[in-house]
Amino acid sequence: MPPAVVVVVVALVCTACSGRVGLPLPQTTAAPTTSTSIPPTTSTSVPPHHHHVTLLSALKVVGRTLEQSSGQRFVMRGVIVYAMPFYETNREPDPALASVTEAAYVNRWAMFARIRALGFNTVKIPVSSAVYSGDAYGLDGTSVYLARLRAIVNAANIEGLYVVLCWSDAIGEGYWVITEYSSAFSMMKAVEFTFAGNPGVIYEPLDEPHEISWSQWIAISERMLQYWRATIGYRGVIIADTEGWSWNFDPSYVNALISYDEALLGTPNLLIANHRYPNGNSCFCGAERATWDSVIGQYIGSFPLIGSEYGIEDVVGPPELAWGQDFVTYLKNNAIPSGFNGALMFVWNWINPNTMTDPATGKLTAWGTAIFDALSASPSN
Repeated sequence: MPPAVVVVVVALVCTACSGRVGLPLPQTTAAPTTSTSIPPTTSTSVPPHHHHVTLLSALKVVGRTLEQSSGQRFVMRGVIVYAMPFYETNREPDPALASVTEAAYVNRWAMFARIRALGFNTVKIPVSSAVYSGDAYGLDGTSVYLARLRAIVNAANIEGLYVVLCWSDAIGEGYWVITEYSSAFSMMKAVEFTFAGNPGVIYEPLDEPHEISWSQWIAISERMLQYWRATIGYRGVIIADTEGWSWNFDPSYVNALISYDEALLGTPNLLIANHRYPNGNSCFCGAERATWDSVIGQYIGSFPLIGSEYGIEDVVGPPELAWGQDFVTYLKNNAIPSGFNGALMFVWNWINPNTMTDPATGKLTAWGTAIFDALSASPSN
């Protein structure tokens, strides 16, 4: 990938996603509806006005297409929600980021109900093995971390939303992901055990690997699949990020990974992720569009591709709303009809212009409106 792309994503990650361990949860004696502590029943309790848990239809990859168990095509139309805590910035506590995650957790029922009512069907929840193992937030150990995660997933599933759980540790590891990727295995096993048998949960184990070669990527990706399929025994959908922050694509290496999953399962069940930001472009047109078509677009319909993270701001320039509007319109009119399996958008509630909702009013921003206009569908779809 061009050096400019790497610089953009590194900087974006440093300000929004990585290096955060340790802002303690605020202590409160308020009623359970506003408390940030986790009462013992949060993993299974349901507010009285909500229906009981109904399992969502299982998803599977059939050839190049994501389908429900009925055989109907399923297009992921979703948003990324930060609700699990792992927020410091440059190793310093960041109260603004902590506020975002706490607000999402405390208001999860209303938030997920609204997301579903807007016509989205999936939420992606980033998690962190470093925080899980280190208990940096004073959550009283791994069991309480998992209880919080269960509360979030249950609320989303009950509102009819599929959940993608994504391990973001690789973002901060760079080249060292070659040796560090397996450090998340124990958490992955615990999480999969927690949600075993729940078809409403799928996994993205290796978010945005970078500073590695394609040969290194295939080596760690195959070992990741081997752990999930053979050691854990998970047979559901896995989203595999490509090297270069998941901006890049190489058909030979991707084919090799799909073939490896086929060898493990008999029938592969793998989606291949793509991520993208404007990278200084003011529109999704001209040379920018030509680059997309060359790197990704030409493979839509030939590979099981999905967009698992798209946003409008990085450090190359100011927020590029016009680029985002062009891009989501392209997804709606071109990519998805041609076989693209959907898009997960960055981000529902945040502290920069990537936010889809206004932190003060909760109303959709111009970016959120663009996503809604392009990707929303009837809640029954």
